Amino acid sequence: MEKIYDILIVGGGPAGISAGIYAKRAGRDVAILEKFMPGGQLGLIGQIENYAGFKSIDGNELAMNFFSHAQSLNIPFIMEEGKEFAKVDDLYKITTQGQILFAKAIILALGSHSKELNIQGEKEYKGKGVSYCALCDGNFFKGKDVAVVGSGDSAFSDVEYLSNICNKVYLLTKDYLKVKNYAGDEFSDKTNVEVLKGAISQKIFGGMTVESLEFLQDGTLKQVNVDGVFVAIGRSPDTKSLEGFVEMNEGGFVKTDDKMKTSLDGVYACGDLREGSLRQIATAVGDGAIAGTEASKYVLLYNYKHKNDK
Repeated sequence: MEKIYDILIVGGGPAGISAGIYAKRAGRDVAILEKFMPGGQLGLIGQIENYAGFKSIDGNELAMNFFSHAQSLNIPFIMEEGKEFAKVDDLYKITTQGQILFAKAIILALGSHSKELNIQGEKEYKGKGVSYCALCDGNFFKGKDVAVVGSGDSAFSDVEYLSNICNKVYLLTKDYLKVKNYAGDEFSDKTNVEVLKGAISQKIFGGMTVESLEFLQDGTLKQVNVDGVFVAIGRSPDTKSLEGFVEMNEGGFVKTDDKMKTSLDGVYACGDLREGSLRQIATAVGDGAIAGTEASKYVLLYNYKHKNDK
């Protein structure tokens, strides 16, 4: 007979580990599936300065702190990817490359990833001036010149934020008038913001760090000298394997209520893959705490029901 976990957590980033800690401390038998590395994408981040309790900490170091905390509670990590999800009778089944796992409840914490420009120099200067999170990295560019690339609300929000701390902010946008929450003259009173309409990014130049961004505008190649390039063209949730399993919005983000419950009883979602998430470490940890607590309550009721059914 296969082992049946109380709760299987899919994703070992801040949200998943936080959920595991709360569920384990509630007495549940839990395990975390992680396809990449403990801590998830935290290990790819440089310095973090907006997570309470740490004035500054390296992303990889924080990831290891999360992992160490989970290890201290004897929470096992299964280093495999959940490829298929299904409900079998009153249990949930997760199929990986090498095994089939069963649980009474599931917490989905697969995260999301930033969409990339896919231009020359972007990969080379990731973490060296190229960023995908103004809230996370903006303070590193205080008093400097930066560019924001994007045509959605997130790009305009980034400009609003960065204009308060940076010397100069260039907004390279293709569809300036199509943004939902911003008017055409939104930045007219911002003397340090320059909107480059119809600008299409071409290449990022630099030495040790970013030095300039080349773009095409009205058929002409141009450049702006900047210390940083913030890419804000959206995020994609890592939820392809969940299609047909839980309800998602048009963008592929999982729909939940305020208790992290999805469209399926016993299935919860937390962190970046959740619709409406701020996609910050702090909110991921908070989501995980709620999901771990609620899933634990569900398992308690599950056990009570099945004890009485016998």
